Amino acid sequence: MSEAVAIVVGTFVLVAATGFVAVHYHREKMHRKLLRRLDYHRDW
Repeated sequence: MSEAVAIVVGTFVLVAATGFVAVHYHREKMHRKLLRRLDYHRDW
């Protein structure tokens, strides 16, 4: 029974970590896109 709980908890942790990485990557991508758009309109 203890092994089954460890497998379930381990799987949950891996799925949660994958989700956090995906969200972080998406936010960074959007941030770069926004900065690129802001820099494009400046007349330096």
